[in-house]
Amino acid sequence: MRPSWMAVSLLLAACGGTPDLDVIETQTTPSKRSEIRPAAYEAGNEILIFAGNEGLVVNQIPRAKYLDDTWLFEPGKGWTMVETETAPSARARYAIAIDEEGGRALLFGGRWRQDGETGDYTLYNDLWEFDFGKREWTLLDDGRGGPAPRYYAQGAYDQASGKFYIWGGNTNTDPLTFNITQQLWSWDGTAWERITTTGDKPSRRSFLGSLHDTARNRLVIFGGQEGNFVSFAYNDAFALDLESGEWMELNGGATFAPSTRMHAQMSYDSKLDRYLLFGGHTDFGDQNDLWQMDPETGAWSEVYFADVLLGGLGCLGNPSEVPATFVEQDLTAPERRHNAMTTVMHDSLWIFGGLHAECSDHLDDTWRYDLQTDTWIELIGATSGESCARRSDDCQCLCL
Repeated sequence: MRPSWMAVSLLLAACGGTPDLDVIETQTTPSKRSEIRPAAYEAGNEILIFAGNEGLVVNQIPRAKYLDDTWLFEPGKGWTMVETETAPSARARYAIAIDEEGGRALLFGGRWRQDGETGDYTLYNDLWEFDFGKREWTLLDDGRGGPAPRYYAQGAYDQASGKFYIWGGNTNTDPLTFNITQQLWSWDGTAWERITTTGDKPSRRSFLGSLHDTARNRLVIFGGQEGNFVSFAYNDAFALDLESGEWMELNGGATFAPSTRMHAQMSYDSKLDRYLLFGGHTDFGDQNDLWQMDPETGAWSEVYFADVLLGGLGCLGNPSEVPATFVEQDLTAPERRHNAMTTVMHDSLWIFGGLHAECSDHLDDTWRYDLQTDTWIELIGATSGESCARRSDDCQCLCL
């Protein structure tokens, strides 16, 4: 039987309330990876991540290695790998959403390619359910009659209607030719339905950040890029009302906002009713800044600035290597990254993994940002992907 929100709340109260968020009982952790999305089940005090990509990046060229494992992070305890009889196949760049009252996560689509190979990807359009109580995966739909296979779709679950939504994504199997869709689909537990959208729509784009504003039942997106490897990224924000299908721009013409970027990590802080944005890949390098947006006014403000990018490429005769002077680092904050796990729970922003572009490697660290005291706490240190300064190494290059 799944625990109810009230039952878990009473249990936590009986045990003294919220667990000690800075306790890690074991240093067990998922392997380094990026291209992951979390599903935070607050009633069960668990954060789910599935699979991802841990492939090396050599001279700025990624070599994918896709995973198929399931992990749960429990604040006040740590990471646990979940063994299941059935599960989605190895993949990354999927859509995921949480059904808090149902005690489950819903996962859709994604992409895969054989380890180390080049060429076309295999795309998916299957829909899976993860039951937190049973700790089991179940296939809900094999993709026939629904959205075409795609990756980088954005997911949301509406508690009131019981519908799972996906928007956007890429349908191209060729990694050098982008086919970006702006379709909105819903799943009602039985069948898929395509929904027409209206209003002030964003331009066609991919590599964007997103969150589900559960108070207003809208999908919020930020930034991204049109998918041509040349154009600058965006730094605009749009909201899609999932019930009406109507778009609106949130911060058009804003003079103070996060810089243009791709793969930003976004989360909704329901307690303080604000949108949080951490890091992402800017047009000049990865970032580790933290921003907040007011959902009513669209106004941005900085929460934590962290590193300052100074620029410059080339080190030890390799034009793809990054010099140590590339960035002025704030060593009290997490390493810069994109495509990481971020989510809000217990008045904290939780971060795991991601790709650090300048070090050409994935991260495997776990951090908590205390939203009440505005401080970073490192819970599990990284074994890869960090700069030399963060490792206390004296290097000529930033990471080598």
